[in-house]
Amino acid sequence: MSPPSRMIPVAVTPEVDLAHLWSLVLHAAGIRHSLRHGEAGLQLLVSEENSARAREELRLFAEENRNWPPERAARVEREAIVEKAPIVLPVMGGLAVFHAITGGWESNSHWFAGGVLDRALVVSDGQWWRLITALTLHADSVHLLGNIFFGGILVYCLCRHLGIGIAWFSLLLTGVIANAINVFFHDDPYHSIGFSTAVFGMVGMLSGMRLRRIGGWQEMVLALGSAAGLLALLGSSGERTDLGAHFWGVTVGLLVGMILVSLGLAGKRALAPGRQWLLFAGSLATVFGSWLYALYSPWKGW
Repeated sequence: MSPPSRMIPVAVTPEVDLAHLWSLVLHAAGIRHSLRHGEAGLQLLVSEENSARAREELRLFAEENRNWPPERAARVEREAIVEKAPIVLPVMGGLAVFHAITGGWESNSHWFAGGVLDRALVVSDGQWWRLITALTLHADSVHLLGNIFFGGILVYCLCRHLGIGIAWFSLLLTGVIANAINVFFHDDPYHSIGFSTAVFGMVGMLSGMRLRRIGGWQEMVLALGSAAGLLALLGSSGERTDLGAHFWGVTVGLLVGMILVSLGLAGKRALAPGRQWLLFAGSLATVFGSWLYALYSPWKGW
């Protein structure tokens, strides 16, 4: 009678469910085994002659189920997006530094002369860059701090859903389109500045993504109600409040958010990290380029 084979551990885990899952894998492969509690957790024991085969079965099982369950894979993917999202503080800090350079509305500096959203100059002279440069100017420190605080929170949330490139590009696009529509519906003279158009654009985008992704009339009421509530709370009072810019920011943002979901760009990393960074850099370059054009264009007309 041959002596019994020596049992050796081929895997160990502190998770009871995983240990039982491994046991099922070896049971399906016809490999005799047992589970034993150890210092590091549950040990999966097999005979010495079956150890190589058991390890191979477990390796194949792990490879075949690497992205299972889907919720776990999605969570890992979202965490990867979050790791690349916190490019918020440098940009918000850049707005603060820029305000320290330009001063407030009363300073009458060449920055405001070249960058303010002036309807007459945009419509009559085609000075398109003002749709972009106006987003970076602020009337005073209170105006700036409000936009930095609420904008920072919203853009961080947006980056979690879209990644830094798509988020910042969508933010800039929404602000520019909202400014253009707002100019169209005003008469001369009309001037506007501030990042708040983009801030309310983000409110609309986040609401639009939720609306399009989940659907149903209840979600429509919730999304639209949230956007309208924030608009009423934050953007409808004050001597210098541009209600039109805030309203069109939310409206355009809602449409952009729904389009992003329809294109499969919301809730997952649609672009590789390198391309996300490239799109983010392109968005910043658009702002810098617009300011260069505003300050050095021979036909700026101011």
